[in-house]
Amino acid sequence: MSVTIKEVAKHAGVSIATVSHVINKTRYVSPDLVEKVIEAMELCGYKPKKNTVNPIKIGKNSVIALIIPNITGAVYSQIAFALWSFLLEKGYLLSVYFSGDSRDKEKHILSAVMADKRTAGIIIAPVSSNASDYSKLILQNIPFVCLDRKIDDDNIDKILSENRKAVYMGTNHLIRSGHESIAILLEKSQSTTKEERLSGYNRALGEHNIINEKPMILEVDLFDEESCEKKIVKFYNYNKPTAFIAGGNKLTFLLLKAIQNMGLECPKDISIVGFGDEKWCEYTSPPITTIKQNTEQMALHAAQIIIEKIKENKKKAEEIRVPVSLTIRKSTQMIGRGPFGEKAFSPEEIALTEEEISKLREMHYTVGISFHYSGNAWTRLHENGIRNTLEKFGVAVVSVTDAHFDPLLQVTQLEGLRMQKPDAIIAIPSDDRITAQKFKELSKETKLVFISNVPEGFAKEDYASCVSVNERENGSNAGRLIGEFYKKQEVAKVGFIGHGAPFYGTHLRDMVAEQIVRENYANIEILVVNYFYQIENTYDICQDMIRRYPDIDGLYVSWDRPALEAIRALQEMGREDISIFTFDLDFEIASFLAQEKFVRGLSTQRPYEQGAAVALATAKALLGEQGYKYIGVQPCLVESKNLLRAWQEIMHEQVPETLKKCICDGHE
Repeated sequence: MSVTIKEVAKHAGVSIATVSHVINKTRYVSPDLVEKVIEAMELCGYKPKKNTVNPIKIGKNSVIALIIPNITGAVYSQIAFALWSFLLEKGYLLSVYFSGDSRDKEKHILSAVMADKRTAGIIIAPVSSNASDYSKLILQNIPFVCLDRKIDDDNIDKILSENRKAVYMGTNHLIRSGHESIAILLEKSQSTTKEERLSGYNRALGEHNIINEKPMILEVDLFDEESCEKKIVKFYNYNKPTAFIAGGNKLTFLLLKAIQNMGLECPKDISIVGFGDEKWCEYTSPPITTIKQNTEQMALHAAQIIIEKIKENKKKAEEIRVPVSLTIRKSTQMIGRGPFGEKAFSPEEIALTEEEISKLREMHYTVGISFHYSGNAWTRLHENGIRNTLEKFGVAVVSVTDAHFDPLLQVTQLEGLRMQKPDAIIAIPSDDRITAQKFKELSKETKLVFISNVPEGFAKEDYASCVSVNERENGSNAGRLIGEFYKKQEVAKVGFIGHGAPFYGTHLRDMVAEQIVRENYANIEILVVNYFYQIENTYDICQDMIRRYPDIDGLYVSWDRPALEAIRALQEMGREDISIFTFDLDFEIASFLAQEKFVRGLSTQRPYEQGAAVALATAKALLGEQGYKYIGVQPCLVESKNLLRAWQEIMHEQVPETLKKCICDGHE
C-alpha cells in the first residue's frame, strides 16, 4: 500500500500543504520544516511522483475565479497564493478579482465571470450573507464554494475558520490576564464572519459575568484609513479600555498605528490581541499576541471541493470549519489583582508631596519589620528598599525579625514588636492561618502593610496596604518559558511542583503557569502536579516524581529555594537531562542558569523596587491614606542570554566574577 502525503504530514507534525510545497518547491518553507518533512518521508517510505503537475488546461473551463474583498492583508493574499499552487497542480489557472466589500462591484464581477466560457468554477468570499443576493449564481450551472465567509443556504459548500472560537480564545486570554474593560475592533460589513467573531467575544464576556457600562464594540470602514484611526482614538479616549482585540489583520495594523500616534505604550498602557498573524507581528516591539487562521488548510479544502464539483463527484454540500490557534507573545499584560480582586496600583502612581514629606519628618514615626525568612537576597533587597526609602522621609526602622519559616516563632516575634509600639508594622506572614489572630490583634493598635499576601480572615479595612509582584504576570512568564522552550519538540512531558501552603501569591502564580501551558501549548503534556509544604520536602517529592514518570523532560518549581532541592535530587539520580523553570534570582540559581545546566529560565520579582513600594505605602498609611490597597510590581524574565544585564537590574550590584566565570564555562 502506497504512503500518502497526508501520512507524511501527520508524522512530521506539519500541514499537508507544507509537505506539498517541500516536494514541489512551490513556496518557501523554513529549513527546519524542510528537514522534518524529508525525515518523515524517509521514515514512512514515501516516494514522490516525478510529474505531479498536470498539463495546464486551455480554453473552455480552464480558469477558476477567486472573488475576495481585497488583498491588502495577509489572510487573503496567503489564501490566493496557496490556491494558485494547489490548482496549478491540477491543471487549472486561478484568476483573482476584488470586490472591495461592495455588493455592486461584486455583482458586476460575478456577471462577467459567469459569462466567461473559460470559467470552470468560482471560489468566493461573499460581501453579503443573504442567499437572495446570489440567486443568479445559485441558479447557474457553475460550481462555486464560499471561502472565509458564507451565504446562508445549507445547499452551498462553505470553508470557514472557527471564527467564534478564535475571538473567544483571544478574549478569554485577556480576561484571564485580569482585564475586564476589553474592546473589540471590527470591520463594518454585513459578513457572517464579523457576526461570528462578535459572538465569540460576547460569549467570553458572558461566561465571566463581565458587563461594561460603556459600549466596547467599535466598527470601522477599512477603506477609509484616516477615518478609521480617528475613530479608534476617539473611542479610546472616551471608553479607556485596558485591552483591545482586533477582528482582522489589517485592523490590527490600524490599531497599532492609532495607539502609537496617541503616544500609548503596549502593553503598559493597553494590551492587544491581533488577528491574522502576519509575519511582522513577530518582529514589532513588543511582538504581538495573535489569533492565526490556517490559510493553507482553508485553501486546500476549497481547491479539493471545487475540483470535485467541477468533476461532478460531489453530491452533498458541507460546511468545513478550519481550526485556529492563539500565539501568545508580549503585547498582552497581566493585570495584577489583590486578595479582594482589586486592581493593582503601580508604584509610579504613588508620590508624596514636599508637604507630606515635611509632615513625616516632623512626626518621627517608627516602623517594625517581620520577615518570614531573611537568609536570601530577596529579603535583603526588600529590606534595603524599605530602609533607603523610609530614610528619605525621616521614618526609622526600629526592629527587623526573621521567623525562619516558623509561624509560631513569628507570632512570638510579633508580640515583641508590639511591645516597642511602632507606628506601623511591615510583614510577610509565614502562614496565613496560624499568624492571622496575632495580626488581627495588631491591626487594632498600629498600621499594617503586608508583603505578598494578607492573612486569612482579614477584611480590607483591617490593613493599610499589600505590596506584591504581579503574580499573574509572574506565572504567565514561567508558563511561556516552558512553552517556548519545548515549542519545536513534537511531544514534551513536564511535571509541576507547586507550593501547598495557603499562600495567595504562590498559589496564583502556580495556577497561572499551569493554565498557560495547558491552554496554549498542545504539544506539552503535564504528567503530574505535586505540592510541597516544607522546602526541604521538595527533594523527596522530586525523586518520587522522576521514579514514577522517568520520561519527564522538564519541571516547574514554585520558587528558587525548592528548585535547588529539586536540582539536588536530580543530580543524585544522574538526570541532568531534565530542565527546570522557576522564580526569583539569587546567586546559586543564577549559576545553574548561566551554565544552562538544569535551569533554563526564570521569572523574578524586583525585590528592591518592591521594598521601595512597601515604604511608599507605609508612608501614605502613616499620613492616614489607605487607598492603595494593592500595589503590584512587574516581574522580569531571565534567561542565560540576558542574565548579566538582569543581575545588575534586579540585584542593584555588579555581577560577581564567579558568576561571570560560570557564564563563560557554560558557553565553551
